[in-house]
Amino acid sequence: MSQTSVERTLGILLGKLEAIEDRLERADESRASIHRRLDEVVMRTTHLEADVSSVKNKTEAIQSVADDVVTLRSQAQGAGTLGRWLIRIGIGVVTAAGWLLGAYTYLTGRP
Repeated sequence: MSQTSVERTLGILLGKLEAIEDRLERADESRASIHRRLDEVVMRTTHLEADVSSVKNKTEAIQSVADDVVTLRSQAQGAGTLGRWLIRIGIGVVTAAGWLLGAYTYLTGRP
């Protein structure tokens, strides 16, 4: 082999090695970029999980208040029903007392 042939072959080999090195550097950059994006996705997922947990806690608090409101509403309905019956009984007692007073006045002639 002549000197020029060896130099030419070495030049070709060096060129190929430089191309391989470039490709490896680009692959490293690409992997680094992918890892950065994965880290961003992990952070976003972590924030979403925290937000969902917060919403869940608020919803549970709202649910307990809603349960209390339902209980109070049914108690108020029961108190309203009791109140209506007490008013009816009171009207009946006053009516009966009026009738008795009227009957007493009629029978005895005294007020």
